[in-house]
Amino acid sequence: MEIKEWLQVWQFEHNPFVIFDADRDPYLQTAMVENTSLRSVLLHLEKPSPYVIFAIRGAGKSSMRIDTERYLRQYEDKVLVISYVEFNELLSEVSRPRRLPIEYSANKSALARIFKRKKEEPLAREAKMTLDDHLDYILKLGIEELYGHILEAHKEDMLKDNREIAEKFLLLTALYFAPNDLSSKVSALRRQMEIAGYKKKSNFFAKSQAKFLAGEIYRYIRGVPVSLEGTFKIIQEIGPGLFEFHGIPRTTENRFTLLKSFMELVRYFGLSGVYLLVDRVDEPTSIKGDPEKMRELVTPVLDDQLFQIDHLGIIMFLPYELHDLKKYYRSDRIKTISSINWSAENMIRLIEKRMNVGRKPGSPPLQLADIFEEDGESKAQFIVRQLTPRNAFRLLSIIVEEHCGTVIYGVKISTEVYESAVQRYLIEKEGY
Repeated sequence: MEIKEWLQVWQFEHNPFVIFDADRDPYLQTAMVENTSLRSVLLHLEKPSPYVIFAIRGAGKSSMRIDTERYLRQYEDKVLVISYVEFNELLSEVSRPRRLPIEYSANKSALARIFKRKKEEPLAREAKMTLDDHLDYILKLGIEELYGHILEAHKEDMLKDNREIAEKFLLLTALYFAPNDLSSKVSALRRQMEIAGYKKKSNFFAKSQAKFLAGEIYRYIRGVPVSLEGTFKIIQEIGPGLFEFHGIPRTTENRFTLLKSFMELVRYFGLSGVYLLVDRVDEPTSIKGDPEKMRELVTPVLDDQLFQIDHLGIIMFLPYELHDLKKYYRSDRIKTISSINWSAENMIRLIEKRMNVGRKPGSPPLQLADIFEEDGESKAQFIVRQLTPRNAFRLLSIIVEEHCGTVIYGVKISTEVYESAVQRYLIEKEGY
């Protein structure tokens, strides 16, 4: 019997037992079982606070993060939501060799290289990911979200009322926002904020000053792509004074100053704070689930100073293999959820909701026990005790495969087929 034929008999429009990655699951939103009790623990919209959540693979970390993000975005007038889940660009930028064209280098030794006809200065590389790299990328994601919020909520005019706030917004946008038309965006923002532009001078020293400053920004920001030519144009547009007065990210303390400025902006625009949701640390192509590489990526984020930023609620969804990282942070400041546990009741709700969402409109409700010839309740109970949704759905997939591979035609699954499928599942699970 073909699996497609069996699905049609049960009026399924798609296979409800196929395992998807949460971020690419087309049925996650309609089939999600909301964990309202966990939400009430995690989320405090008036003053976001930090949490670290550990869970074994397949327990639903990413589903929970997606559900949390979807819930928070209903309150976009109250909090800013930053999803920090894609690390490939960051890891690639940090690891690649970097060279600075000599005309952008303010180092005295650069003059010697000019005479030696060397065109580039090789830049020093850190061996591992640093807190600075994470802070740069968080500021990039943050200013992009805030920029979108300001435009969507039509709050641009608020920038005219406070010059200091306007300058901080312009600085963060110039440093970290990276659309293709950034120079024109910065120019438009400057005019809208009524901040005087840089008096452009055509002499050599004015251009050199702008180039050297662009080179310094490129030198110190590793994790975020920086366009030297684009940054040079922005400095020519708004002048070096804004960068020199407020500072560029040369040190970790500079970055924390910029992060506090960002949080000040968030509060100025009427938001209570920021939720930073960190997930999928095991998925980058250069990590592929390696625990040691995950630790190298995650450990710098667990910095006490970062978690002390007021109104910044960092929620980290981490694989259980990183459980030992608890020693790197203070439990009195960062609350920990040591595991995501699924009760049998919630597991059966999730499975049956997914089954019924996948059926043709108007089909009568279907229970998991209904697909078995006999002892359906006891078989369903065994399935829902498989610790994680991923395990339960994998077992169900094997049961359906075994059934369709055994019978010529049959709607309900026999005990013999069920037991054979369970044996295959257990062997697969143990890795034999």
